[in-house]
Amino acid sequence: MKNPFKTTFETQKYRLKRRSKNIVQELLRTVLLLCVIVGISAALIYGYMFTISASYFKIKEITIRGCKELTEKEVLSLAAINPDQNLLAINLDKVARRIEVNPWIKEVFVGRELPNRLIIEVRERQPVALIKRENGFSLLDTDGIAFKKLEKNDELNIPVLNVRYTEGSDSELFVKSLELLRYLSTSQDFPTIKNISEIHGHDMFGLSLFTDSGLCIRLGFDSYENKLKRLNPIVADLERRNLKLGFLLIDLNDPAKITVQKKEVFGPKIPIGSKKGYRT
Repeated sequence: MKNPFKTTFETQKYRLKRRSKNIVQELLRTVLLLCVIVGISAALIYGYMFTISASYFKIKEITIRGCKELTEKEVLSLAAINPDQNLLAINLDKVARRIEVNPWIKEVFVGRELPNRLIIEVRERQPVALIKRENGFSLLDTDGIAFKKLEKNDELNIPVLNVRYTEGSDSELFVKSLELLRYLSTSQDFPTIKNISEIHGHDMFGLSLFTDSGLCIRLGFDSYENKLKRLNPIVADLERRNLKLGFLLIDLNDPAKITVQKKEVFGPKIPIGSKKGYRT
């Protein structure tokens, strides 16, 4: 008859031996897996370092698109790109942020075109008016942002907007002014934004336009496009009668009752750098 204590001891010894074998096997699998991971990581790091230093991806061409007010040379200077730099090693976001510091830049896209071309596409702000601020005149864009102080080298053919302005202004008259400026910036009919010297806002009478020749056009608060389309026949009739358009007031506020009268109306003083204005 077998000794029960001996049988129990042998059973436990067998179990311990089996568990030890399993632990060793698991340990070997873990070590092997770690070796594989380290090997793959090393290969990837080596491949990455080789790729970003390879002469095949060295920048050979930089294409800049969308420049109007800025020159390609100015954008390139802002980008501050090393000509010997590897295309894949460039941080595109940092390049874009460096370009965006220029007030003319509204948006910028920087991308790669493999193997060796960098693409920089800028979208500039569109100035539609000059706005008076505490430190002088500033350029106002179609979004109503005064993005840049007017300087002597800014030769712009845009009107002065004579409406109360504060940063982020949402007053009705200012919003209406932007609506009118957007229309004028795309209109091909008289008066275009190039013919206008000033847009004047009045809380009671709304908006009025002053042209370079001294013509005043009263528009009120709404329906600017429809009202200005009524202007062409009136101007044609005045020209047939050999009447000069200077120093006349044409009231289009009520399209059903348009009036034309002589009036001594004057525009703004000419801001430095602006081609607009007709009163000194």
